[in-house]
Amino acid sequence: KQWYQRRVRGGLSHNTQQDQLVVFHRGSNDWSSKQWFDQDNNVLFKTEVIKENTVLFVNPETGMVEESFGEDLFIMPHGVYIDSEDNVYLTDVALHQVYKFKKGEWSKPALILGNKYHPGSDKTHFCKPTSVVVDIAGNIYVSDGYCNSRVVKFDHTGKYLAEYGKSGTEKGKPGIMGLVHDLTIDPIHHEIHVADRENGQVHVLNYISGTFTRVYPIPGSVYSVYFSTDPPALFAVNVTNGNMESKIMTIDPATGDIKAASPSSPSPLKTPHSITHLKNFGIFAGEIAAPFKVWRFLPSSVTPPTPDTTTNNSLTKTILRKISDTQIPISVVILLAIVGMFPVTYLAIVVVARCRGGGHSRDGVDRSGFQKLLKDYDSSDDEEDLVFKKPGMIKRGRKETGTQREGER
Repeated sequence: KQWYQRRVRGGLSHNTQQDQLVVFHRGSNDWSSKQWFDQDNNVLFKTEVIKENTVLFVNPETGMVEESFGEDLFIMPHGVYIDSEDNVYLTDVALHQVYKFKKGEWSKPALILGNKYHPGSDKTHFCKPTSVVVDIAGNIYVSDGYCNSRVVKFDHTGKYLAEYGKSGTEKGKPGIMGLVHDLTIDPIHHEIHVADRENGQVHVLNYISGTFTRVYPIPGSVYSVYFSTDPPALFAVNVTNGNMESKIMTIDPATGDIKAASPSSPSPLKTPHSITHLKNFGIFAGEIAAPFKVWRFLPSSVTPPTPDTTTNNSLTKTILRKISDTQIPISVVILLAIVGMFPVTYLAIVVVARCRGGGHSRDGVDRSGFQKLLKDYDSSDDEEDLVFKKPGMIKRGRKETGTQREGER
């Protein structure tokens, strides 16, 4: 569902200690509105610094902004990353820089990588850097980015250590990349997944050995990737068919197989740019252009790419998913089922007795006043309990029609 709207352009992440979504946005600056860069990738409008706070800490349930900072600092925000200590890392493609802010110390950056306004491809320069991740040892990895097609590694102090990847359009070759648009880190297997946007691929870099081990294709252009450790899963968001069939995918990080995907046509996502996942809150995807929304996807809105087309099986799976979401103890479910059998048994006895006795029971009690049982569904607005139809039909509540509920789109 549409969850949050405030001219979101840029990146999404989240902090771990407070369960907040972190939005890094461009305010009124629009990359597509005019020619921002010259042929050498120098920004042409250095004075157009965003006057409002560009980093927003948002409640993932209500959408309320709980904290913000970053005014008068950035021109063209792109990516945001939060490390295990809730330090904030930000990339700006116009400044050609990466900023680190320690948690709660928003007035001054603790570290700046890159040379302001000066693009380059050496150890101290970036050219439109896009994303950041940090490993458990504190080493910093920067995707660089729109020009250089590389991943650059620094230690925690900002000292250059290494770089990985080469520019190219050949598909299926690990480390041969086009536009390196996003990074996500898998600390379990010591791997970084690299979104190669225009080549429609994800490259896997082992950051211990410094080698690319594999690459797998993604339909269309892959804009953002996010690795979740709990449970282990890789999420990706793509753009296909002119922004008309964008979708969120769950991918097996070992094989690259797409295990599930949100509906692609019609899709609420038009220009997805970034994605993140918050345990207990769902998957969040931010749009880069109008209407500038963040969409929240609940787990039940991600379905297998080749769903079961059998009506009864699909409906049963939907009901089971909704039951499992409520987390009712199994003992309670069994007890309710046993209790529910008594009135049904009683009604069956009454019907048999009425049929055999012609309206009078053998004990002399007059039962001619009983009306016939309904043979089908009563459409009265007061009927909100379980409805029983012909044998073999599933019992369901009147308000549960098998379609997706509002908020699960």
